[in-house]
Amino acid sequence: MRKERNIPREHPTQKPVGVIEWCINHLPDDARIILDPFMGSGTTGVACAKLGRKFIGIEIERKYFEIACQRIREAYDQPDLFIEPPAKAVQEKML
Repeated sequence: MRKERNIPREHPTQKPVGVIEWCINHLPDDARIILDPFMGSGTTGVACAKLGRKFIGIEIERKYFEIACQRIREAYDQPDLFIEPPAKAVQEKML
């Protein structure tokens, strides 16, 4: 794990959650489900959990898939009081 500005990094190309939140906030309101086919460490999923959007993530590397699942679970456990969270996601399994 590498730290940049006191933020733990789990993936070589991980983006700040705030950047992804900004991107999602510029989508139309009817874009309620966000697909990230290259999920990495799950930053988009974390942003979706914080913003009350539904999320589908795909990751081929088991290591990053597990990290993403943990980060997204933690994001759901710390909801924003001003955002209505989506129904809790159910992790099916990694193929």
